[in-house]
Amino acid sequence: MSVGGNTLDWLRTELFQVEDAWSEETARGFRWWPHRQAQTLEVIGRDTGPGGASADLVLVRTELLRELHLDEEVLQVLQAVALRTAGMAGPVYDPARRTLDLCTLVRVYADIDGWMRRLIGLAAMLQIRDADRGASAIAEAVGAVSAQSAHPEQGARAQPSALIAEALLRLDAEGRAPSRWPGEELEGFAETYLDQSPAMTGSGDATGFTAEFPHGKRGSSRCELATDQTHPWYGHGLALRQRFPVSVSSDAEGRRLALELNARALSETPMGYGFGSFGYQDEVLAFQAFFPNPAYRSGLVTNLYLSCAERARMLSVLLTGVDWTEESFEPGRSGTRG
Repeated sequence: MSVGGNTLDWLRTELFQVEDAWSEETARGFRWWPHRQAQTLEVIGRDTGPGGASADLVLVRTELLRELHLDEEVLQVLQAVALRTAGMAGPVYDPARRTLDLCTLVRVYADIDGWMRRLIGLAAMLQIRDADRGASAIAEAVGAVSAQSAHPEQGARAQPSALIAEALLRLDAEGRAPSRWPGEELEGFAETYLDQSPAMTGSGDATGFTAEFPHGKRGSSRCELATDQTHPWYGHGLALRQRFPVSVSSDAEGRRLALELNARALSETPMGYGFGSFGYQDEVLAFQAFFPNPAYRSGLVTNLYLSCAERARMLSVLLTGVDWTEESFEPGRSGTRG
């Protein structure tokens, strides 16, 4: 079995303990009904990890809305919700089916599978809760229909999975505690990593750090990780935000660009770890994520930072056509425009 197949098997049998009665096989994984919305977990392709390691692309998708007509007013509402509540997934719109799903996409290879599968499992649980709690309200706000569905044989699931419900209660309790990311770990990271590439410049303290990456010929993009911000649903943890200069003709074009990037990075080809969501606000393209307290693992902040660097490099190429070179890290480049 491939590394991605092992990840799905662990999620299905050990973490979620999915009942056969509430699941079905798909060509690349499985679909199950933890409550009213279906969630699909699949290996959608192969990729290459660091050093040429064989990797699988693991996608988690939870149905959110259907019969969604995406005009500019609706897009503005969706973007506002995504930026305010971005966690470990983002909204992906399918224009052919007129559906909106919550998606997480991660490249998994042997060296990281042991801890990455736990993050994927946490992201999947958060998708379940976010869809269960938010679908009806969002559907009403944008004139769509909540994507509730029934198992083809068992019908609608009246009560949520007891295991998932219990896990989400524990997550709520952990969110009320202070952030689990130790201040000394963040300070040590800043002292070790922010005075060398891939950062052009950076600074940090016990509550987080800020770094700038090359963007375009002479500009930069910004990356921020912080523990002194709370999530409206998840409580305390680690907030992540990246900001990228972008040239668009209108706010509507910027919002559509963000949604198109979600479709690419969260359901097709990862740009770093696919935990979070793109958005457009105040003439800036942003990528935002939040890792609640149960996500903490010693050293994870370094992995998240390197993932942000990968995303920044890919977007420099995509948005400006300029890849990173040694000259990209010369002094005096820090700025806001590419």
